[in-house]
Amino acid sequence: MLKTTREVETSAKPYYWPLYWLIVLMLVSSNVKAAETLLLLSSDNPAYQTVATSIISQGPTIPIDTSYPDNLSNNTTSHLTGYSLLITVGSKATEFAMQFAAEDSVILSTFIPSQGYHKLSEEYATQLNARRISATAIYLDQPLERQLKLATQIKPDLKRLGFSLGPDSQYLLPQIESAAAKMNLSLTYQTLTLESNPIQRIQPVMENSDLFMVIPDQSTLNRTTAKWLLYMSLRNRVPLLAFSQNYVKAGAVAACITTPEEIGRYTAEQLHSIMQGTVPLPSYSPYFTIITNPRVARKLGLKIKTADELQQTIVESEAR
Repeated sequence: MLKTTREVETSAKPYYWPLYWLIVLMLVSSNVKAAETLLLLSSDNPAYQTVATSIISQGPTIPIDTSYPDNLSNNTTSHLTGYSLLITVGSKATEFAMQFAAEDSVILSTFIPSQGYHKLSEEYATQLNARRISATAIYLDQPLERQLKLATQIKPDLKRLGFSLGPDSQYLLPQIESAAAKMNLSLTYQTLTLESNPIQRIQPVMENSDLFMVIPDQSTLNRTTAKWLLYMSLRNRVPLLAFSQNYVKAGAVAACITTPEEIGRYTAEQLHSIMQGTVPLPSYSPYFTIITNPRVARKLGLKIKTADELQQTIVESEAR
């Protein structure tokens, strides 16, 4: 579904906040609850606020209280008593809700990486089941099929897909294998541990790949490794498919992202379903944005389509 596309050579538009948001974003009183729904933001980060603004403006017209975990640190359980629905924005808010949400409530986690939600769901599975809490999520990252479609658009003759996995992301391997098989792609990869030297392990993968897909992993992909990947990409003339706008600005050829506005829009849609009695399964947002770095593409000898053209191609393929 098409919304916006960006190329990193264009300047980013600033965020503007509606005046009503300053009124809506009020601290939840410990004594009075006017609503059965709590919108819990991990912090006052502008991205979280953008998600919240979109949810409130596009979601169902219901009373919603808004707060942060840090403001509910005392008597946490009593703070959440009475809320049948918690909309959590970010990982910190999601973990807080999983720890302290009331029995028989629903947690809608949004703007959270799939790896993070997967990890928290496993960690708190026993507690959630004991309190009969239904939890679902809207992931911040992209489905693998979408990323591979972008990869084949960036590199039409793509045959060998390179990547690395770490302790937090290795569970993705069966999904990657399945998605790659459907597109007749062979895989070249390394599974890293905390003791691995990522540069030494990734170098042969890069040398034997037509394109390298960067998969985030908090355990093994740090700032230094990310910089080395950019260096190896240019040295081996292997394009990098990244996961963030900053990574594309730094030298990756392209990325597929979901903006805070897009996440908020889809969260509002899912909220309508929950209000009608249906708790959807965890899912990726159908709304996304393509970002490209034409300068790096030219340096690698690639003739890539514009971000708009790439976006339209993927949107059409997902609609089939």
